[in-house]
Amino acid sequence: MKISEEIAETLRDEIIAGVYKPRQRLIEEELSDRFFVSRTPIREALKELESAGLITIEPYKGAFVADKNPSELRDIYELRSVLEGFTTELAAPFVTADTINQMQQAIEGMEICIAADDKVGFAAENGRFHDLILEQCPNRAAVKMVNNLLEQTSSFRWLSWRTAASMKNSMVGHRKILEAIRSGDAEAAGQYAARHIRLYLKERLADSLRER
Repeated sequence: MKISEEIAETLRDEIIAGVYKPRQRLIEEELSDRFFVSRTPIREALKELESAGLITIEPYKGAFVADKNPSELRDIYELRSVLEGFTTELAAPFVTADTINQMQQAIEGMEICIAADDKVGFAAENGRFHDLILEQCPNRAAVKMVNNLLEQTSSFRWLSWRTAASMKNSMVGHRKILEAIRSGDAEAAGQYAARHIRLYLKERLADSLRER
């Protein structure tokens, strides 16, 4: 992996975890000092993040974490709740015992991150949990749509777990999804996945946006 790709991956995880907030400027000189590299790989990394929709680069001003208006975000989260319920229900019959074990490990990883107040780690384990489900979904067009929506809201996911309490609340949905999949109830798994987005993410997102 190129150094610019490693830097982009690190910044991506930090943006998702809320280390960098929407509209915050990413200063090339500071990033160059932080990663002990010249500005060339920093610029390459920022271009990669721009292509992913995580930042915007404004001429003569610099790079800024992407921002979206509240109405647009609500629309996206409503669509996510429908699509992720659909993909989870389709995926459930194909989830193997090994995948269930990996999902359990992701949940345990999130618990450890909550105790350590590690939002970057929590974001990574949360993504791992949901990716394990999406990997089993046979409708790849729907999976592609979900991933596209996730990319569009990457810089705002931190709103869903700003505190240890909010991270703990999100665990309720994770456990219910896993329990339904483990018991073979695909319909319930889909319903819990949709509810997880709608209740544990969307409503908390709305509260957070009002505080911005």
